[in-house]
Amino acid sequence: MKFRVENATIEDYRTLLLEPSRSPSRGGNGPAWHSHRITINGDHYSWRGLGFRQWIYKSDTVSFEWEWDASHKYRNIDPDSIVVTDKNGKAITRGERGTKAWRSATQRAPVSRREWGRD
Repeated sequence: MKFRVENATIEDYRTLLLEPSRSPSRGGNGPAWHSHRITINGDHYSWRGLGFRQWIYKSDTVSFEWEWDASHKYRNIDPDSIVVTDKNGKAITRGERGTKAWRSATQRAPVSRREWGRD
C-alpha cells in the first residue's frame, strides 16, 4: 500500500555512503550510491540515490509517494515520485537521478603486490 506526502517542508536531510569508499583519484564517492534520509514532522523517510548532494532544501516543499518496508520500521520513498518546489514556486530537479552498477570490490591498497597479504 502506497501513501502520499503533499507539500511538506523538511526538518533534516542526511546522506550515508552505501558502497565501498574510493579515493578521489579513482573517481571518489560523489557519484556512488547513497542512502538519503529526510525528516518531516518527526517522521523519517529514506531512499537510495546516486551522489551525496541534497535533492531537497529546507526552504523547499516536497511531495512524494512512500510505502512501509516488510518490518514496518522504515518509510521507503519512491525516488521517481519526488516533486520539489523551490521557495519561488517553481518545480526544480536536484541531485543525480538515474542508475549505475553497484560497486562490489574494495579499492586496492597503495602498496606493492608483495605486501598485499601482510597484516
